[in-house]
Amino acid sequence: MVFLLRLIKKNLYLLTYLFLLGLAISQVFRFNIYQRSYYFNTSNGFFNSFSRVKTSVTSYFNLRHANNELVEENKKLREELGATKSAKTDISEHIKTDSAGKNLYTYITAGVIQSGTNMQNNFITIDKGSADGVTKDMAVISPSGIAGIVLETTENFSLVLSALNPQFKATPMIPAIDFRDGSVSWNGKNPNLIQLNGVSRFEKVKTGMQVLTSNYSVKFPPGIPVGKIAAIRNTGKSSFYEIDLVPATDFRRLSHVYIVKNRFINQTDTLQRRANRGN
Repeated sequence: MVFLLRLIKKNLYLLTYLFLLGLAISQVFRFNIYQRSYYFNTSNGFFNSFSRVKTSVTSYFNLRHANNELVEENKKLREELGATKSAKTDISEHIKTDSAGKNLYTYITAGVIQSGTNMQNNFITIDKGSADGVTKDMAVISPSGIAGIVLETTENFSLVLSALNPQFKATPMIPAIDFRDGSVSWNGKNPNLIQLNGVSRFEKVKTGMQVLTSNYSVKFPPGIPVGKIAAIRNTGKSSFYEIDLVPATDFRRLSHVYIVKNRFINQTDTLQRRANRGN
């Protein structure tokens, strides 16, 4: 014990420097998306390989829960496709069509390597990248609801901006009252709750109501579960409620996701740019 104290005293300046350096670096990556993204793109494959092994072990113990989610999701996909006989059990790409029969979205399955929940800026790493057709700004959903937006890609991996990140935004809909306004975000506090913003105090919202993605959403298909209303607060200081939602996605047990490919996003973006120029 005496030897240890002497060793620490002798190297006190070095240890203090290393501690402060590590603390500074951790804060840079924690609070800055650009640096986090740069780190993701420049880090070698060792860390992804290690995370894969770790995820494989935890996935084994959560296998029953994950399988139940996938079975339920495959059932929903068959119902939406209207072709139960032809739909495979292991669905790698699901196609949704509009009323005219044109393909609107394709869904690419991906495995989750890492899903953060304890940071202020949380991210999800998945095992599909540009080689699989994944590009920046694609929506990512879980078997039970929204998960995030693709932030960066490499050839074989992608970094996803999690819904548990203050930078994330989604356009909501409350079917029970036909509400299609406001936004969904996270305040960076409790990972078990996300926030629904912009709901007027004149709206007849109630706890337990389901919140879905709106048809006004640019990235997410309409009707994807966002969460259920858990708490409604009227502070009297604003004309809007403060509303908490229980997320539809359990980010701590996330093992598989679907990456959404909107086939007509380029056309809608072009129209939006023309409209903006007109204004």
